[in-house]
Amino acid sequence: MRKARRDVQRLWRSEAGATAVEFALVCLPLLLLILGVIEFGRVFYVRNDLSHAADIAARKVLIGQVARDASDSEAQQKLERAVRESFRSGNPLLLQIVTGKETVDGIDFRILSIRYPFTFVLPGLANGPLNLQLSRRIPIG
Repeated sequence: MRKARRDVQRLWRSEAGATAVEFALVCLPLLLLILGVIEFGRVFYVRNDLSHAADIAARKVLIGQVARDASDSEAQQKLERAVRESFRSGNPLLLQIVTGKETVDGIDFRILSIRYPFTFVLPGLANGPLNLQLSRRIPIG
């Protein structure tokens, strides 16, 4: 009986395995934090690539590869092709590209709007895809 009591007291005072328990408590939140940072880094990377693709298309308008008097459908096709060819960080078929024409204070502009449905790799970060979108107003010159 005495020996059993001594063994129980020794087990209560023992700190063997405390490090493993502490690691188990800290590991999951730390892992989730790291994976969250990686996911949002991917979001910013894709957003930057979208911006680059829009800049490539804007450059085509500015240097005259999309003619000033081109019809809206012709300009749409050329700008779509330029954006899809230069977008590398996702599926270019998922890009939703809309172009238009606008006049502000007597200056003609081409409007380029791009939307991309970004899906996270980790489940539970968002209920559905996150829509990344941007637009450019490009002077026609």
